[in-house]
Amino acid sequence: MAIKSPEKLKIKLFDFNASKKLILIFCGAILWSFALLAYFTPGFDYWIVASFNSLRANYIYADFWYYYTKYMLYVVGFPLLILYIASFKIQKLKTYRLVFMLAIMTSAIGNPIVDPILKDIFARPRPPVAHLDLNSLYYVSGFSIPSGHAFQSFAITLPVIICFLTNDAIFKRNLKKILLAFILLIYAITLAFSRVIAGVHYLSDILFGIGFAIILMVILASLLQWLLDENYLNLENEKWYATILISLTIINYIFIR
Repeated sequence: MAIKSPEKLKIKLFDFNASKKLILIFCGAILWSFALLAYFTPGFDYWIVASFNSLRANYIYADFWYYYTKYMLYVVGFPLLILYIASFKIQKLKTYRLVFMLAIMTSAIGNPIVDPILKDIFARPRPPVAHLDLNSLYYVSGFSIPSGHAFQSFAITLPVIICFLTNDAIFKRNLKKILLAFILLIYAITLAFSRVIAGVHYLSDILFGIGFAIILMVILASLLQWLLDENYLNLENEKWYATILISLTIINYIFIR
């Protein structure tokens, strides 16, 4: 029986060189710049949320966005967890295991930073609290900036999107993967901005959350690669990492607001 070489047994991440990291960091910085512009432009954040007030009064419109913004995060989040767990047994998924780990790691580590740490630091009241003339589709406690849903929607999809668009020695880009990446991007964008439509966040909250997801993913991807290079993460101890990350993610989902 042929013995697999150590090289074939390694778990690997997609090609993520310095130029790709810089591009993503630049995108995150641009989003933060626009977030600051929206935040400090008098009345702009309020105007964006208020522009959806009449639409929120339409019960068909309100029902759709209520269920979309409240539950769509779990429609992708929980299947991602299942795929990650299944990747330890299903051969076709094993190639993507580290990609799933990066998505789960970004979500699990970033969510407690977003809420409560960053939210409590900024302590910005939500739109219906700060402006009594604004209505929202449902009550959400806590502070406004940054948006946890905007962060989570990109945290769990961005690593997979990058993987599907990568063409290297491990991952081969094709039309099907490009289409799936596009669908995931549309999902992340619509879920993030549904928080403004629902009246529970400002535009600057959304932009800050997305930018944070991008930059944190870059940092954690670099950390993952370092752990792999130094053999702190390998086939023998990977399940311990998985157990911790999956547990943290489930706890996070319970407390997402």
